[in-house]
Amino acid sequence: MKNPTRHLVAAVALIALAACSQAPRTAYADAYRDALPRLQGTAEVTPAMTDRFVAFFSHGSAEDQEIPDPAELYGEPLYFSDTLLTTENREAALKHLRRMHTGTRSLQVNVIDLQVDGQDVYLIWQMMATFEPVASPVQSNSIGVTHLRFDDEGRIILHQDFWDSAEGLYRHVPVLGRLIGAVRSRFDADE
Repeated sequence: MKNPTRHLVAAVALIALAACSQAPRTAYADAYRDALPRLQGTAEVTPAMTDRFVAFFSHGSAEDQEIPDPAELYGEPLYFSDTLLTTENREAALKHLRRMHTGTRSLQVNVIDLQVDGQDVYLIWQMMATFEPVASPVQSNSIGVTHLRFDDEGRIILHQDFWDSAEGLYRHVPVLGRLIGAVRSRFDADE
């Protein structure tokens, strides 16, 4: 018979993860698919547009420099999803981005590859972050892909991240990290 404690741990982990996310009114995948035909971007994408995006997400200690204003980077209407927040409310996205900057000691995004296909920009990146989930600082090293579209003024109107937030963030949170590890161990090939 399978271990009932293990099932309980898995259920608690799933509930905890669900409680940590702010779910959109529409299912996650459907919200993204619905935004694609509505938010048409410019096909005149320049390197300066993508450079501003990368620069915004790369910063040293908040004490060392002025925190950039995401209002200069993001336009309206806006669809934003970074796996931690999915919203079409620009002010909610800006508030989230400001908290991200003040909540990390350092954040560095290195672009591995960049593809532009008409209005669609895809960045494959590696992100190193130092933050304090509770008491002591932790280092996170993760990879992801971001799909962007820009308006005619060079501001982002569609931002969809494809990123493993459990690996990049949640596993570093005490208790929650252990629960995630317990769930993941169920899928280990050695078992």
